[in-house]
Order: sequence, then structure tokens, then C-alpha cells
Amino acid sequence: MELSAPFTRALLDGFGAAYADLLRIAARSTGSRDEARDLVHDTWLRLAEHAQAGQAPAEGEPPRDTTAYLATMAHHLALDAHRRTQRTAQHHAALAQQPAPLCPDVAETVMYRQALDALEHALAGLPARARTVFDAHRVHGETQPDIAARLGVSLNTVERDLLLASDCIADALQRWRGERGAGARSGRRRGLATLLGLGGMGMAGLLGWRHWQAQDAQPAWRAALATATGQRARHALPDGSTLELDADSRVQVDFFATRRAVQLMQGAAFFTVAHDRDRPFSVQAGAVRVTVLGTRFGVERLPSGAVLVQVESGRVRVEPGPGLPALALGAGQALRVAADGQVQTASGEAAPWRHGEIVFADSTLGEALARLQRYTPDPLQASAEAAALAVSGRVRIAQARAWLDQLPHALPVRVQHQDGGARLVTRR
Repeated sequence: MELSAPFTRALLDGFGAAYADLLRIAARSTGSRDEARDLVHDTWLRLAEHAQAGQAPAEGEPPRDTTAYLATMAHHLALDAHRRTQRTAQHHAALAQQPAPLCPDVAETVMYRQALDALEHALAGLPARARTVFDAHRVHGETQPDIAARLGVSLNTVERDLLLASDCIADALQRWRGERGAGARSGRRRGLATLLGLGGMGMAGLLGWRHWQAQDAQPAWRAALATATGQRARHALPDGSTLELDADSRVQVDFFATRRAVQLMQGAAFFTVAHDRDRPFSVQAGAVRVTVLGTRFGVERLPSGAVLVQVESGRVRVEPGPGLPALALGAGQALRVAADGQVQTASGEAAPWRHGEIVFADSTLGEALARLQRYTPDPLQASAEAAALAVSGRVRIAQARAWLDQLPHALPVRVQHQDGGARLVTRR
């Protein structure tokens, strides 16, 4: 049965009061308090996502027992998670039974490099037009008539240039192979020559890869990832890294031959980076650039325009902005780069939102409400006087409504409930 908007809102309103009971129930189901917290938070996110979608079927009565209904939801989510874990384990077991993929050994890798060096040296001796024709046709896949039209030559001229390049390739491979009677080693070389291809197709692909790697102009893999209000997402990247997106966040991921680049346009992300010495992993957030080889760290664009960098393990290099000196951060360290480039040390665990919490340190109430707005479909607003008040503390995201309602006990403010679930905070 679809949940109506009033029904969903009633569940959200009662979530704070039921939180402790839900945590106990989830802990008994999972056997882990950490997993229980994640499970309860996921339950809250499902409700917030449903409320954000604006679905409103006819049935609109509030639940008779909020805790029981929420406990049932959490139990179903736990079962789904258990089934996913089982399927993943079965998949990994099946993969373990498959034969290992064929990969070149060290000697073959060295010979690939030697062959490529020999071929590139040979092609460098070609006339400029023949080299241009060869690159356009065999590397970039351009048709011979198109090449002829672009260069203003006849089709026969293009064919002659390709034949010249092919003869050059054949001569280079012949010299590289050496005498055919050299035993197993020459046999391996003959096999490699066949793989490269005297016609130039396979070799051209490898040359094209090296040429593209040197240029590093176009990404080999690209993805635009985003989450909506009240949603979180975890993405596996093609290099073995993972990226976790906080609610209401956007990133652009570009993997090049010699580097891995992420642009954080909005919100927060946590990265578990697979080590690759030859391809550094960088995250650009406004003017701030964070570069690593392999580590776990979080980057967040704060409502004030500042950028927060938190390292869980490993080391990262932080460049606060153009012309500013770079800084190194180790495990457990963090810093906050203001919009004007000023740097301050920060504290706290990396990306606590992964565990359903938000930490406010030296923040204003306006910034805190803007941060909470990522998780709730209900507008959260504050008057100018109230927004300027300082606030610090740790908030469970699933209990954000209760935290808002308790603000008048800690700050000189009023919290007014408005139509549709909105809240307006004003100065007393």
C-alpha cells in the first residue's frame, strides 16, 4: 500500500520519540549497534524521500502506533540488506571459481614497451603527411576519403601514404624480432608481432593509447552523480574506488589516463580511493583542490561558502587556492578553508553524515538550518537576527525535528510551525 502524505508526515513527526526504541529493536535484529544506527537512519531517509516525492493517495489516516509501524519498516530494510549481502557473497564465490584472466608476465610487458618504442621511432622517420594520414586512419578511425578531402590530396595519395607507413611498420617489427631461429624467446616475439599486426591495426590501437595518454585531454570515463533531498548514494568507480554522496549533493567524475578528477559542485562526499601511484586522485571544491594517491577522506561545501576537508586514513595534499601554499593532512586531521582562502584547523570524525549525524562547530544557526535542509522536504527558515546566532553540537539527522523544537531551551529563539510542515525560527 502506498503511504499517503499525511501518513508519512505523521511517521516523520513521531520518529524522534520512537528513535531509542527503534535503535534497540534494530540492534537485536542486526547484532551490531553501528549497523542498527545505519538501519534506523536509512528508515528515516526512506520516509523523507517519500515525503519529498509528494505522493498522496487517498488513504490519509495517521498510524495508530508509530513505533510499531517504523519498527516493521526497519525490519524489512534489514531483511533486504541481508539478502543483498547473501547475493554479493554468492557472486564473489562464483567469481572465485572462475579461472584467472590471462595477463602478460613481466617479460612480455617489457617486450610490449620495446616494440612500441621501436615502432614509434620508425614512424617518426616518415614524411609528415604520411604520419598524419597514418594517425588519422589507424589511430583515430577517420576514413580515407575524409582524410583526402581534409588534406586536399587524391585518394590514391592517401593509399600510397598508408602503404608507406605499413612497410615502415613491417620493417621495424622485422628488425625488432631479430633472427627467427632464436628459440622460445623469438617464438614469443613472433606471437607479439602477430598481436601487434603487420597491417598496423592492433599496433595503432596501442600507439593511439600511448598518444592519448600523453595528451591526457579527453576522459576515458565520465559520470555526473547527484542525490536529491533526503537521499544518500554510494557509487563504485571503475578504478576500484568508492564515492559516497550526502543528501542534495552533486559531483562530476572524470578519469583520464594519468589522473582521476572529481569536481564537487554541491553538498558533501566521502571518498575511499584505490591506490594508484601513476594516477593521482584529486577533488576540486570551488577554489580548493585535494590530491591523494590512496586514502579515505571527506570533502564538504558548507553553506557559508567554506570547504571542509577531513581525513580518516592516509594523507592528502590540500591547495586552498591559487597562489596559496599547499598543506598536508594526515589521518584524523581536518581543516576548513573559508571562501576568502583563510585556513583554520578543524576537529571531529570524517563525514559523520555517513552514520546519520551532523556536527556543528563554530557555526551560525542559519548555516545549521541550511545544512539540515538537505534532509527534509519541509522549508527551514530563520529571521536575520536568529540566523546570526552561534550554535554548536551534534544532531542525529533522524531527530532533526526534535532538535529544532528544543532550540528555544538553548537559544533565545521561537520556533513557529507553519502550514505544510515548514518551520520559522525567530529571535525572542
